[in-house]
Amino acid sequence: MTTGHFDALVSAARVQLEPLDAHFIADHDAAMKDDYLTLLAALLLEKGALSEAQVRLIMMLIAAIRPAFPLAHYLQQSAKLDSEGLVRIVRHLGQNKAAQALLFDFAVLQRIVGPLEPQQVERLGWLAKICGLTDKQIQLINFWSLRLLGIKTSAEAFAGAVTVVKTAEVENLFKEDMQFKDKIVRNGMPQINQVVKKGSYVFKQKSSPSGSYWGFCAGMTLCRFALVPANGLVTRIVMDASKDANDEYGKNGEPLFEIIPLPPAFNAWQSFLTGTHHD
Repeated sequence: MTTGHFDALVSAARVQLEPLDAHFIADHDAAMKDDYLTLLAALLLEKGALSEAQVRLIMMLIAAIRPAFPLAHYLQQSAKLDSEGLVRIVRHLGQNKAAQALLFDFAVLQRIVGPLEPQQVERLGWLAKICGLTDKQIQLINFWSLRLLGIKTSAEAFAGAVTVVKTAEVENLFKEDMQFKDKIVRNGMPQINQVVKKGSYVFKQKSSPSGSYWGFCAGMTLCRFALVPANGLVTRIVMDASKDANDEYGKNGEPLFEIIPLPPAFNAWQSFLTGTHHD
């Protein structure tokens, strides 16, 4: 067996051995999938033939999307795309809120062979605007695509993508009253760079100030309730130890921590982005 032949076997096997999660458009109709993959192919082929790495990743995407045709069909369709077809596809994607997923997939597939060129950045900005994406949605595309590929990023550079998790309620509870249904219970705050899941949370106070009234009430714990609106990466802890020790903190909706949310549009890559792909 030749080396080249074995490489081809490995590339084909990885599609099955390392599958992506269900794609954002996996449950859409055949027409949506055809439009999505045709435009994705057109964007990628603008600078020439696909690289081996791009082919491998787009094959993984196709397995997650489950379209009616193989990759070759969409490469051919993209070559036939005219201005009227482009207008129709862009409108279709915008109406079905699939543009963020497509631009993310493109950013990943293109950045795997090198940085985005100015013309590509301009093109993506135009598509994002036409499809009604916000500046925050565009920042999320950039942040998570860079992170997926292991390219060093600074959370400070993506301040516009941050979501602040605030306290919804504060209660002092006895142990027997802490039977929380449908809530995620944590002792203290999450860690920076930790991925948190979407859900309703209860954060137990880790310490109480010396001499506090509640410090004398054995068996009572101060609990702060909060809603984390999306899966996301923790980038900053606002409630430090001194604020945690203040029983009044949170009663006016004060912030607990900040996250950069992981949009549902990036579902296909979620296991890779959260580090749970081989769990």
